[in-house]
Amino acid sequence: MGIVLEIQKIPPEGMGLAGALDAHGLSLECAGIAPAGPLEYDLRLELAGRELIARGSLELPLELVCSRCLKTYGERLRVPRYFFTRTVHEREIIDLTESVREDIIIALPLKPLCRAECRGLCPRCGRDRNLEPCSCPPPRGDARWNALEGLEPPPEKDR
Repeated sequence: MGIVLEIQKIPPEGMGLAGALDAHGLSLECAGIAPAGPLEYDLRLELAGRELIARGSLELPLELVCSRCLKTYGERLRVPRYFFTRTVHEREIIDLTESVREDIIIALPLKPLCRAECRGLCPRCGRDRNLEPCSCPPPRGDARWNALEGLEPPPEKDR
């Protein structure tokens, strides 16, 4: 079941709609991302002529995999400004579930981090640098940039 609205039941002054939805039905599972609980929504529904306006907030607990250390961690995803509008007919039934799913996907972190200071895994030996330092030498830079090492930035007045 999704977030389904019967347009004829929305009063002229609008109405609130809050609840929880089983997030596993939203098909959000992908590499390193899984719902950890229900999607909570708090919406305000209004009709402006033949236009349905739905706005509000969405919250979803997630299990994510850190992109640096590959450990699973929990995070609460918040969409503070959900907005949906569409021209409707009086007896129409609208399902907001797909629109909500799209907003959740857009709000997902591109590079999930368990914490900002996560040091990640060593690219050579694979040790978790958050737990113990490794003895691998630091990666060497690209030799093509060596010619720039001696350059000094211009004085402040020349910028």
